[in-house]
Amino acid sequence: MGQNVAKGPAAAMCGIAYPVFQAGMAGISGPALTAAVSNAGGLGHLGGLRLPPLALRNWIRETKALTSKPFGVNIVPAFGGPEVFEAQFRVILEEKPRVLSLFYGDFAEMIPRAKAAGITVVVQVGTVKLARQAIEWGADILVAQGTEGGGHLNPGTIGVLPLVRAFVEISEGRPVLAAGGIVDSTDVRAVLEVGAAGVWVGTAFVATNESLAHDRYKQKIVEATVDNTERRTGYSFGWPYGTPHRVIPSRRKWSLIGYVGGGVRVIDKPELADKLSLYAGQGVSKIRSVVPAAERVRELAAGFVSFPVQPSSGESPVLHAVA
Repeated sequence: MGQNVAKGPAAAMCGIAYPVFQAGMAGISGPALTAAVSNAGGLGHLGGLRLPPLALRNWIRETKALTSKPFGVNIVPAFGGPEVFEAQFRVILEEKPRVLSLFYGDFAEMIPRAKAAGITVVVQVGTVKLARQAIEWGADILVAQGTEGGGHLNPGTIGVLPLVRAFVEISEGRPVLAAGGIVDSTDVRAVLEVGAAGVWVGTAFVATNESLAHDRYKQKIVEATVDNTERRTGYSFGWPYGTPHRVIPSRRKWSLIGYVGGGVRVIDKPELADKLSLYAGQGVSKIRSVVPAAERVRELAAGFVSFPVQPSSGESPVLHAVA
């Protein structure tokens, strides 16, 4: 494009060209998607939830073979018990991806260990109370997860714009990323206006060529309108009953499985995509086709063009050209 993009503190901290962060979506974000996002100048994330430690190590190494750029790993402590979670974490300490992102848990003991290993730590939360807790633990970057977001929410009752503004006020200089319903450059500009240092994007990257989502799942996202997502607190696959989540509801005739939230992978049977309620955020109406991940990164990066991102520590903004 030949346009200037304000890099800002979040991108500088993670060693990336544009402050476009792909969410770590379990079962959907594997090495191909992660590497594609990172190669395009954003920060790709492996979805590590439920991965056995050996599989996680293999995915990290496969991603390193696909990109020389920084990438992240996302893990969640709710599955497999503390022993498995600690084993996953030890893999990350040994393999040293640039970023560790965390969600839904107590990370007071983990964050200092990750930082001591030279890993940048991102924590995603949805209230000021939880953001203050993440700051106390030592998080480097905060993700303000608005109710517009797809998948699991923590707790997902506040809109992204007021949440970002509130996080910036208490962040003590830490970069704040905006998450929830963000798909294109106009969304990026909106969150930058309230102080976001970058964006955290999930649903738009589900509908890419490289994601591990089933084609039917991707097509459901493309077909959805802004009216077609719901925030629920019932059952979502593998999570405790009552965990908040946002989905495109199943519209099949009544069946119990239609009330279950989930993501359908390429290895799953296609009819599952019609039966389950599928994780997706409120930005679905702007996703009109399945495209390469690099195209999504370019579209989002364009939202930073000429925007005066506030640097940290009194430094001047860094400008980069959109490839």
